[in-house]
Amino acid sequence: MNVKLGELYSIYGQIDAAYHTAATKVGLSDTELDIFYVICVKGEPCLQSAIYKMTGATRSTVNSAIKKMERDGIIHLEAGTGRNANITLTEKGKALSASTAEKVIAIENSVYDEWSKEEQEFFIRMNADFCTRIKKQFEERL
Repeated sequence: MNVKLGELYSIYGQIDAAYHTAATKVGLSDTELDIFYVICVKGEPCLQSAIYKMTGATRSTVNSAIKKMERDGIIHLEAGTGRNANITLTEKGKALSASTAEKVIAIENSVYDEWSKEEQEFFIRMNADFCTRIKKQFEERL
């Protein structure tokens, strides 16, 4: 079989491994880092469903991490519409976010800022296009 994107698959794996290493270094699980990251992107309060949508993580994985973070006094859950919950960070959570996810985002930004505006736009455009096309093909053909 001719695997045209084997190198890309390997790169995605290496990126995933780098984020796992970052999460471990800052003392979080991958899912906890994802939750903090989405809250940084979306702001507070953050809908629980936004975490599933942005990360691709399963509901059960996200729910388990959220319950742990709530027990640990890191986040606070409030009822939202339907079964969706609003997530806010406690003071402890804000401090933890600053020393973890916000550091990861700063590192990402520094790498991204090394590229020209054209390279940045190309990178986002091609990744978004690949994502859209691969999701459509998987839906239609699998």
